[in-house]
Amino acid sequence: MYEFVDRPLARQDRGVQLFVWAMRQWATAAIDGRCVCRLVDCAFRSADLRGATEPLHQGMRALCHHGRTPMRFGAVERTSVTEHEAILLSALVAADHGRDQAVDAICEALVDLSAAPALAASLKALAGAFADARLGFAAADCPR
Repeated sequence: MYEFVDRPLARQDRGVQLFVWAMRQWATAAIDGRCVCRLVDCAFRSADLRGATEPLHQGMRALCHHGRTPMRFGAVERTSVTEHEAILLSALVAADHGRDQAVDAICEALVDLSAAPALAASLKALAGAFADARLGFAAADCPR
């Protein structure tokens, strides 16, 4: 997680940038009472991400409705990664590397136990979609 938190978003891999943007768009739309699926789907399709919109939606819903603590996402224009965004990015990295137990542990810490499997499945599906599109999640080693 600490490889992402408070790091400049512009210096991160394209996968990190796109995932953070999508989470922020989803959170903003939820607050405004709008559906963000079409906007996110268009961005995902333009990045050759197939089947990523539904897992993002399912994961964000699990966080929204079953979170153990209120999640804090940055405003869309924020230039650095928030702590909660960094935690979710760390889960994606773990999923991308096949570390299912780490993904499950992160999800169990974030949401009620009943929602943890759904969140874990959504993050694993997202990691797979990003990998298929060759969009990475490597954290840029840059000064804070």
